[in-house]
Amino acid sequence: MTEDRILTQDHREIFTAKPRVSVKPQSSVFTGDTVTLSCDARRSTGRRIIWYKDSKIIKTGDETSYTLRDVRVSDGGEYWCGVENLTQGHRVTLTVRERPKAVLRVHPDGRVFRGQTVTLTCDIQETDVTRWTYTWNKDNSEIHDSQSQKYRISSVSESHTGHYSCRGRETGGSRHTHTSDEVTLTLSETSGSSRSPGKTGPSGTTGPSGTAGTAGPSVSAQISGLKIFSFLLAACPYLIATVVLLYKCYRARVSSAEDQSQFAVTEEETSV
Repeated sequence: MTEDRILTQDHREIFTAKPRVSVKPQSSVFTGDTVTLSCDARRSTGRRIIWYKDSKIIKTGDETSYTLRDVRVSDGGEYWCGVENLTQGHRVTLTVRERPKAVLRVHPDGRVFRGQTVTLTCDIQETDVTRWTYTWNKDNSEIHDSQSQKYRISSVSESHTGHYSCRGRETGGSRHTHTSDEVTLTLSETSGSSRSPGKTGPSGTTGPSGTAGTAGPSVSAQISGLKIFSFLLAACPYLIATVVLLYKCYRARVSSAEDQSQFAVTEEETSV
């Protein structure tokens, strides 16, 4: 701690240490945190402490600590303390950033089947935090703590279904993120025979269990019959034209054969 030289009214020279400010829990925090500034002015007992922020007096009194609760971004700046009629101390910079919110992603993000491997990833927007510890929750209960942002579930089963969320906290520090929105993990059935019980309606409908219904054989047969009927209707004009043309060709050949037969009979009678 450095000292200032001060000349008193009776021209005696005394030395006083510059007050020093310390910050707890740390000088870089997120919005909503609580910060306490402490002024070390041990040689100035009985004198008023003056608190400054960005060159403005923010508090005076005999308290050697100054607490900021539920800090906002606007609370960031330079702070220092001074002793009345003596000296001002060293400055510290308080940095306040918006508290980030974790984002939980699931892979695969579509249908999940029994036995698959599911990976949950906890993403946190870029901050000045160098390392995070990730906390994983299932149905509002903590299930895992890790420095890896990925949480893998091997061979997923019904016991793994539920609502998942995550959040990060600074490794070796005090800062933490908001908890992510919940993501619901459910299982899809692999075939109609193994679907959960409940009535299934026509194709594309959903039963009480929430699984999509599957069309039965009779419905499939009806659909096939409709497709064939529609095809025949579309092709009908072409079929009729083809039948008429074949019939005309057939009549022409028959007529030609009859003419040839009559001509042959006439020749035989003439020769006789």
